[in-house]
Amino acid sequence: MSIRKICGRNLKIYFRDKTAVFFSLLAVLIVIVLYILFLAQLQIDTVVENTNNLVDEDKISYLINSWILAGLLSITTVTSTLGGYGTIVEDIEKKKSMDFKSSPLSIMAYPLAGMISCIIIGTIISTIALGVYTVYIYFVTGYLFTFQQILQCVGFIIISTSMNAAFLGFIIAYIKTSSAFSSISLVMGTVIGFLNGLYVPIGSLPEIIQNVLKCLPFGHIASVFRKILMKDSIPECFGSFSEEIINNYQYDYGVKLQIRTNNISGEISILFVVAVMVVFMGLYFMKYGVKKKEI
Repeated sequence: MSIRKICGRNLKIYFRDKTAVFFSLLAVLIVIVLYILFLAQLQIDTVVENTNNLVDEDKISYLINSWILAGLLSITTVTSTLGGYGTIVEDIEKKKSMDFKSSPLSIMAYPLAGMISCIIIGTIISTIALGVYTVYIYFVTGYLFTFQQILQCVGFIIISTSMNAAFLGFIIAYIKTSSAFSSISLVMGTVIGFLNGLYVPIGSLPEIIQNVLKCLPFGHIASVFRKILMKDSIPECFGSFSEEIINNYQYDYGVKLQIRTNNISGEISILFVVAVMVVFMGLYFMKYGVKKKEI
């Protein structure tokens, strides 16, 4: 069985399991409900206060929904990618992985196929989320993202899912049961919204916690998505206001990241995410290379 066939098999198992797909999207649904019921008004009040109630409601809605979409994408690239590893954990638990080990495949073929499958799953689910919410924003506000913004988002979705597949794959390599995997999925789905500054705006947190979050790749992923998707909505809302007001909003809501007085550019954030991806890909394959008997 080739790597291509193993990937195809993993994808069929994942998308055939409606429960797995649902739980991959559960974190997204939770975020949408939270914002509709509780958190959207907080952002609206912040923008209204900063702009002295001089900005149209549609423009504020465009700004906030663009920010929410960026946060959703930073979540789906984690949760949907993690969901793809359920098949691998189940294979290990039920000893199906031994069948792959006995086949004439290289020792790295099975874990490589598993990672590729998770990247594909994460990319598909996240791209669907991007498309659906983009249509929603258009109908609610009348604003539409440019083709360049969509293209940039899809490209960064691929980078983000690849990083998450490597990072989470290394963690999952130590998981041997479906119950343990479910616990990891629950914890990750719960905390990711805090790690990327979605549930609580990063500017509202103590400085020491902000610095810790900036050392993790998840906040950088959210920041890059925000830079892409809010490229037009920020000028629409704050175009006639001072640079100080614009910067304060961007720092408070994680559009821009800053360490001490140094701004972290989008390019630096992308390089950081890619570096984390390379490191954890190496660790992931080293883990499977050393523990050959467990594959």
